[in-house]
Amino acid sequence: MFAQLAATLDREAVVVASVLHTRGATPRKRGARMLIAAEHCAFSVGGGMAEARVIDAARRLLTSAHRHATVTIDLSGGADAAGVCGGEMTLGLRNWRGEDDALRARSIAAALHAGGSVALNGDDLGRDDACDSAQPNARLLIVGGGHCGLALFQLARHLDFDLWLFDDRAEGAAAEPHPEATRLYGDYRQLGRALDTEREVHAVLLNRDFHADIATLRVLATRPPAFISMMGSQRRINQVRDALPDLSDVLAHLTAPVGLAIGAQTPHEIAVSILAQVIRDHYRA
Repeated sequence: MFAQLAATLDREAVVVASVLHTRGATPRKRGARMLIAAEHCAFSVGGGMAEARVIDAARRLLTSAHRHATVTIDLSGGADAAGVCGGEMTLGLRNWRGEDDALRARSIAAALHAGGSVALNGDDLGRDDACDSAQPNARLLIVGGGHCGLALFQLARHLDFDLWLFDDRAEGAAAEPHPEATRLYGDYRQLGRALDTEREVHAVLLNRDFHADIATLRVLATRPPAFISMMGSQRRINQVRDALPDLSDVLAHLTAPVGLAIGAQTPHEIAVSILAQVIRDHYRA
């Protein structure tokens, strides 16, 4: 989001709406953000009438001399409420304009791109007493460039992941042009590059055979990801566990078989089930 903010500031002023606090049931929680310019918006803080009120307040701020505003959205279902969810959202609005703000936006974007988190102060968030942090996108490491690995990549590219794709075969999908992903192929030791980060890492093993699973897990065990998962039959999973008794501590956290039980059969159906499980795990962290 901050990269898009920086790019937008090269052309025009823009308000960043940040969810600072929520109570009860709300469509978005603390940390959700939205960009609101004079004639266009990006991202979302919940949609519907609630978001329409945020956009209206943001555009009033754009035409004023002020930098900050606070908006409280009532979702209690009353006569003047913006919804019936039952909760309440408080948002800070920050009017970003000029070169100093552009420099700040570029600095935040660069730090996030490098995999670091950034502390956001009250001036960034539009309310003096507010504080929060911007977190880099989690890394999704797809190991195995076959049909399921490629399907998972194709769906995941639409989500907020830093994508890495590995296959040991030079002719595999990891060797094909995928500008949205970092591609690795060949020696399994290269997987260590994907683990060398401050980002949260989710690793999904979609290898073609037992030996590839063994080689992958030995590298991942050197710096275990937040989420390690593997596709395969229960027999294959048991054989992998039995072959790696020295990695029992790491394998205790192995999710296998990967994917929510939705009856998926085709590669893209399997990819949906895997992404749902990865997203669920990410938001539990």
